[in-house]
Amino acid sequence: MMDKLWLFLLLQLLFVLSASQKTNLDSPINLETYRIFRNWILRNFAKNERVRAQHEGKLQQEISEDIPFPCNVTNGKSPIVPDSVHRLRPGDIDVIAAMGDSLTAGIGIFATNLLELSIENRGASFTIGGEKSWRTYLTLPNIFKEFNPRLIGYALGDGQTYESTSQLNVGEINAISRDMPFMAKYLITRMKRDTRIDIKKHWKFISLFIGANDFCSHMCVPSSPWSILEKHRIDLINTFRILRDNLPRTLVSLIIAPNLKEYVITSKKRNLLKCYIVTTIGCSCLFGLQFQDRRQEYYEVMSRWQKLQEEVANYPEFNRKDFTIIVSPGISNIKITLPEGESSDLSYFSADCFHISQKTHAIFANALWNNLLQPIGNKTTTLLPVFETFLCPTSKRPYLVTRENSQI
Repeated sequence: MMDKLWLFLLLQLLFVLSASQKTNLDSPINLETYRIFRNWILRNFAKNERVRAQHEGKLQQEISEDIPFPCNVTNGKSPIVPDSVHRLRPGDIDVIAAMGDSLTAGIGIFATNLLELSIENRGASFTIGGEKSWRTYLTLPNIFKEFNPRLIGYALGDGQTYESTSQLNVGEINAISRDMPFMAKYLITRMKRDTRIDIKKHWKFISLFIGANDFCSHMCVPSSPWSILEKHRIDLINTFRILRDNLPRTLVSLIIAPNLKEYVITSKKRNLLKCYIVTTIGCSCLFGLQFQDRRQEYYEVMSRWQKLQEEVANYPEFNRKDFTIIVSPGISNIKITLPEGESSDLSYFSADCFHISQKTHAIFANALWNNLLQPIGNKTTTLLPVFETFLCPTSKRPYLVTRENSQI
C-alpha cells in the first residue's frame, strides 16, 4: 500500500507541475491520468471523508428542521413568467449552471488529507452544488431551490465533468481564462442535449468564476505579467458573446476573482511543512520565493484584473431584454484570518491549505446570494459568518438586481 501511495504522490506532483505549463482542458493525457487516479482514491481513501471533515470543523453548522428558511418564499416567483431579464424573481430561474476552475468543481471540499484533493465534491460547490439542502450545505442552488423546487442543473454529488452527477457544472480543475470560450460552447451543447431544458422558454442563471490559476501559474511566465490582462478581456468578450448568441433568457453572474494578496500574507502563519510545499508548488507565482520581489506588481495586476472584469460585464452589447450580466464582487476581497500561534486554525481551508473547505464554500454562497439582491454600487465585499446577514426579496425590491432595475 505504501508503494502505491508514494507512486500516487509522485504522479500527482508531476501532474501539478505539468499543469503549470498547460491546462487540463488542453491535455487529454493529463485529464485521463487524473481520472484514473481519482477513481482509485475514491475506492481506497474516500470512505468517511465527510465524517472526518466534520470532526476537524470543516463543515458549516447544520441548521435544525425547527428553524425556517430565512426568507418568505411566497412571492418569490412571478405569477406570470416574465419576458424581461430585468424582472426576474429568484423563483423564476428554471435552470442553473456554472463555469470555472477547481473551486467550481468543488475540489477537496471535504478533504482532510492530500490524497482526497483528487475528489471533486461538486454537490457542495458554492455556485452550483445542490446536494442535500441549505440546512446542511449552503449553496446558491440550495437557496434558489427554496423559491423554485423544480430548479434543474445543479450538481448532485462527487464526480467529474463528464459524469452525470455533474449536470450543468462544467468547471474544470486548472482551468484558466483562455478555457472559458470552449467551456461556454460545451455548456451550451450540454444544455441543448438535456431533454428537460427548453432553451427558448426557460430562464437560465449561469455563474462564471475564473482567475486564480491565471494568477498562480501564468502571471509570472510572460516577460510582463500585465500581458494576461488584455488576453483576459478578449476571452471574456468572446465567452459572453457565445452565451448571449446561443442562450436566450439568460442571466450571467460574473463573480469577480479575488485578489490573492491576503493568501500570501497569511501564508506566513501556515507553519506546516505540508502547507508550505503544496502552496509553493500549486501557486508558484505568488508563493514561490523566486518571485517574491515582484509580488507588489502581481497584486496590482490582480486589482486591474478585477476592474477589467467589471468593465467588460458592463459593455452595452451584453445588456438586453433577454440577456444581461451582473457583477458579483462578494468574494473579491477575500480575507480569511488565521490566528497567531503554532496551531493555526486551518479549518476554513482544504487539506492543501489553499483550496477551501465546505464551511467556507457556505460563506461564499451567502455573500454571493446577498450580491444578487444588493443595488449596484452598494454590493458588499466583506465575508461574514453564514447567515449573519442573509438578504431576502421584498415587495418593494422583488427582483434579482440588474443594471436596469437597480434603482427601482
